[in-house]
Amino acid sequence: MTFERAKKFIDEQTWTFAKTYANKAPHEYIVRGKCHGTDTDFLEMAYYIQEQGVTMHYWGHPNKYLFLGDKYYWVMKDDNNDATMIINRAIINDYYISVSWKGQSHDGQNGSAEFRSSN
Repeated sequence: MTFERAKKFIDEQTWTFAKTYANKAPHEYIVRGKCHGTDTDFLEMAYYIQEQGVTMHYWGHPNKYLFLGDKYYWVMKDDNNDATMIINRAIINDYYISVSWKGQSHDGQNGSAEFRSSN
């Protein structure tokens, strides 16, 4: 999948707001088999997120996140062999994104930084 095809796929979808998470993790989602396009289109988008995304942790769990425009995208799966059924997206400005360095600085401390939206 190319960036242009990924953008087209995203734009063609009717995203559903996840009401259950409205107060703690607002986001939208699409479900495999219930979205616009073919099953192959859905899976190609899921693989594109996994291949082009960056690894970040949410509540201690690693996942791949793809940042496009003012939103970021991730897939719901339990492990690498799990069939992806849901693609989620959230507005970047709705969240604080923090980055931690895996190494140690010269003084032996682990480093971290938090990025906040300017809005």
